[in-house]
Amino acid sequence: MPMSSPRQVLLLTEESGVGGVQTTLHWLESGLTARGWQVTRLPVRRGRPSLWACWQAARRAQVLVASNNFRPAYAAVALAWLARRPSVVWVHGPLHEVLQQAEASRLKTAWLRTVYRRASQLVCASQTSCDSLLRVMADARCATLQHLRVIRNPAVLPGAGQDDAAMPTTTSASEVIALGFVGRLSPEKQPLQLLPMLLLLPAACQLHVVGDGELMGAMRSAGQDLLTHGRLHLHGQQTVSAQTYQAWRATVLCSRYEGYPMTALESLACGVPCVSTPIPAMQEMLGTQAPLWLAHDDSPAALAQAVQRCLAQAPADRQVAIDLLQQQHRLETFVQAWDQVLTGLLQRRGQGQGPKQGPRQGHGAVPTDASREDTPSGGRP
Repeated sequence: MPMSSPRQVLLLTEESGVGGVQTTLHWLESGLTARGWQVTRLPVRRGRPSLWACWQAARRAQVLVASNNFRPAYAAVALAWLARRPSVVWVHGPLHEVLQQAEASRLKTAWLRTVYRRASQLVCASQTSCDSLLRVMADARCATLQHLRVIRNPAVLPGAGQDDAAMPTTTSASEVIALGFVGRLSPEKQPLQLLPMLLLLPAACQLHVVGDGELMGAMRSAGQDLLTHGRLHLHGQQTVSAQTYQAWRATVLCSRYEGYPMTALESLACGVPCVSTPIPAMQEMLGTQAPLWLAHDDSPAALAQAVQRCLAQAPADRQVAIDLLQQQHRLETFVQAWDQVLTGLLQRRGQGQGPKQGPRQGHGAVPTDASREDTPSGGRP
């Protein structure tokens, strides 16, 4: 049954800027708008309006969506309860690992469990994020959650219509093998692992690092010789576009953990393979179609071997893998799945079930977007 128009979503966001969450949020907002949803953003940190204005915005909306599973989730669940609206919490990263890294207290973890139990719908950006969430919830003997859904992030060309004058392109592929890294220079991304990896690769290999963070100084210090010899290029924070990735033969990830990294998806959307440490998120993404691009372990030596396997792969085989991965991460599939989730919440509410009613499902029956289509990264605690 078609829903009355306009259908209104209040999207609660934590901050603006760059990063995988913000990129995916942009594609969600534009995709829902194209499907007839009226999307309104409400900041919950910097620039947050008064509580009265927040409540009024919640009353005008038909459903509230938290852009990530920390501060926006607290606000979405509370406002939805006050305004008697359904709420959706979008879980990006691997929650269990993030809480461990942050050394979160038991009280903090218990608070998060309470928030997630009260949400009308939980949407995870990958099966990896879903499994990690369930590990957190299982600790409190509440592994069964209402309306838990996996909708994998899409692979979309970045920076469509933008110029990329800041990033140099490779002028001679026969002389230089350009590799790339995009991301925060932070401990969980392990960028310092890239330096010994580069030393194990042929001298023709150069690494371009796009991003900034607390480890930039350490990268400059440890990579001084590589910088001097032109094998390492630290570009800092820059706008990333398709031309950024297409200047490289491969993109490299060496993270300790990820939810479902947008860097890898953007690289694939640009037709460039992504080589990675064998973290669960990348096994989920690449394991079936491109196992050669996964390192055997998280050591620099194993990562260097994976890069060489990728570069030595027949171009036709590499292209087949990229085509299949792009097909499995279509933007249309992503938007359609979100449209179905939000429409379903409105339909249940229209039938008088309220924002918290509906069948329960446990870990063994978490529906995903991949189950219906062509298929064989956030925030701070």
